Amino acid sequence: MVVAKIISHKDKDRQMTLALEEFGLFEFIDVRKRSNLATVEKTRDESTAIAALERIERLASTFDIELDRGISKRASIDDSTLSSSIEYVSDVIRSVEPEVLEIDKDLVSLQMDLERYMNIRDVAQYLEPLGLDPGYIGTTEYTYTTAGVIKTSKFSELEWSLKEVTEDSFAVSSIDLKRGVTVATISVPVALQSAVGRILTALGFESFSIPDGSEGSPEVILSDAISRISEIKKRIADLQQRKDDLRKEWRTKIAVAWELMDIERRRLDARRFYVYTEESVKTWGWIPKGKEERLESILKKHIGSALVLNIEEPDFTETESPTYLDNPDFMKPTQKVVESFGTPSKHDLDPTKLMWISFPLIFGLVFADVGQGFLILLIGIAAWRSKKKGDDWGSMLGYLQAGAEGLIMMGIFAMIGGFLFGSFFGAETVIEPLWPIFAHLDEHGHPNPYRAVHMLKLSIEIGAIQIGLGILLSIYNHVKHHEMRKAGISAFYLWLYVGFVNLLFGVSYNSIEKWFDPAGAVNMWLPFVGIGYGSGNNGVYPLLPVGAQTFTIFMLIIPLVIMAMLSFVGGMDGMVHLLESVLGMISHTVSYARIFALNTVHVILSGVFITLLPPILNIPFPHIEILGVEIIPELVWHEGAHGPEQVQPFLPLLGAVVGTLIVGILEGLLAFMHTLRLHFVEWFSKFYHAGGVPFEPFRIERIHTMAPSKDFDLPTQSGYAVN
Repeated sequence: MVVAKIISHKDKDRQMTLALEEFGLFEFIDVRKRSNLATVEKTRDESTAIAALERIERLASTFDIELDRGISKRASIDDSTLSSSIEYVSDVIRSVEPEVLEIDKDLVSLQMDLERYMNIRDVAQYLEPLGLDPGYIGTTEYTYTTAGVIKTSKFSELEWSLKEVTEDSFAVSSIDLKRGVTVATISVPVALQSAVGRILTALGFESFSIPDGSEGSPEVILSDAISRISEIKKRIADLQQRKDDLRKEWRTKIAVAWELMDIERRRLDARRFYVYTEESVKTWGWIPKGKEERLESILKKHIGSALVLNIEEPDFTETESPTYLDNPDFMKPTQKVVESFGTPSKHDLDPTKLMWISFPLIFGLVFADVGQGFLILLIGIAAWRSKKKGDDWGSMLGYLQAGAEGLIMMGIFAMIGGFLFGSFFGAETVIEPLWPIFAHLDEHGHPNPYRAVHMLKLSIEIGAIQIGLGILLSIYNHVKHHEMRKAGISAFYLWLYVGFVNLLFGVSYNSIEKWFDPAGAVNMWLPFVGIGYGSGNNGVYPLLPVGAQTFTIFMLIIPLVIMAMLSFVGGMDGMVHLLESVLGMISHTVSYARIFALNTVHVILSGVFITLLPPILNIPFPHIEILGVEIIPELVWHEGAHGPEQVQPFLPLLGAVVGTLIVGILEGLLAFMHTLRLHFVEWFSKFYHAGGVPFEPFRIERIHTMAPSKDFDLPTQSGYAVN
């Protein structure tokens, strides 16, 4: 990363902001805060824009418009000048705000009337069986009368208490309701109002609140209240419909107006990083190295000749420069996964491009199924298309849109795995395995007893290759940054690891004692070639002209001793790193056996639904052969009622549907999590340390409007974390 210092005329501050917005790769350095410079006052238009933003947000709130969700078609608005943006927003506010405020005012008034008449209705419904005029409830010169409800179980206690307190100077009328409560009216001398009130409160008597205007018989009051309620509800519905019509008519323009003002707010926020003098405006910021010419071209396009651009590479001792990751757009989901572990530091290699292949590849081996992989592919394509159109799937499904490109890759590799192992929606009666040794049934239709062993070995070999690659990347990092001692440790670690893997597969698969046999031989491990042929002298691995004991000393003991010596120079940290490396060499390699375990679980779960559920319908498949490769054979082995038999390829419909719905969700999530773990723990620990500072440039994302056209293309760079 380099620091760009931009100086222009004071009146060109907006043009400078627009240029940096278009550039999109400029992270401000806050020199104003360090220099304790005064805050720049807003202009009248800028204050108007902030006020307009608040009014637009209130309009969006009253219309219940989700401003963070995209619209089907973006608007093309010229926002190069603040006055043009304010003019557009002002037109929207003037056109819709007065009417919607009037509607809301009427709705509030009607809602208050509705609540009042509903209260009158409820009181009248309770008093109707008693035949009591609500006008009699209250206090007169001689009596105090109240009405309300009480639990039926407490009514007798209420009568007894009134009798004792008033000495029989009371009148009670009551009716029991079905829901365990009693409606009652109580009249006592006015002098006893306070004492009776305490009794009523203690026994949970809920007095009716008699609304104003409730006079006449309960029947008349009830009828009038019901009529008024119906009338008010109709008026409310009419106003709500009018408001809904306004929402449909103005939703897009309100969203556009909000985005215009929100963009202006963010542009104003950028001004806090500007330093103003009497004649000029200055700003400083980080930009990726190699982007200097593009920045200068954009600045000249917006500002003209009143521009000075200085590029520096200062050696900051207190401030760490941010890390800029340069990856194609289709790799952004993978980059976000990498950043979730941590931003690369200046000593890290950005693993995004490698992980873009390795992640879906391992996922495809775990979740190997042509049909289910095709569904993941379709979901990824649908999410990608909706994201391109600006649609918003919400907070949950939005993750699918964010990772659309990754879903497409995972779907493709899951299909490849399905073709290799012969799985189609969990059924093994459709696809001919392109890698026959992984077929579940042999050429006679009997279960293949060696499939699990082959899959386990394949999983370990994939782990050995990825871990070896991680150690190579570590060597590259150390050499690039002139850390020769650490580079030497990593080089001998690679030597040690290659020896370990060759001893594991080329000497013995299950007995370490053979490593130290002076008469034993060593066969060189070749990845993937030996799958299906066992280990050691399997007829495929080349024989090395060296004994097992000598090979062990040269490839295991010697690099381990040199590693230890170089690590001890680094003190306690070096010793801890040595211990982690040696233990991780074994545990991390074995950890890749989870590929075998998860693939087996996926196969078993899918097969459960295929075998246990009635097929409802067996879908037949025709024979398909492409370029001499048999994809769907003419006949497949199937376990029939009398043993294995060859039948036309078919798919049991019900088992495939139910299995896909359940396995596709549960196993898909599980496969993703474990694939992520293999990368974060087993692979990243070899070369990736993170701890970098995220690059947060001044950038405006639009979802309702279209950004001005850009005349410049970004040059491509390597995948190394640029600092």
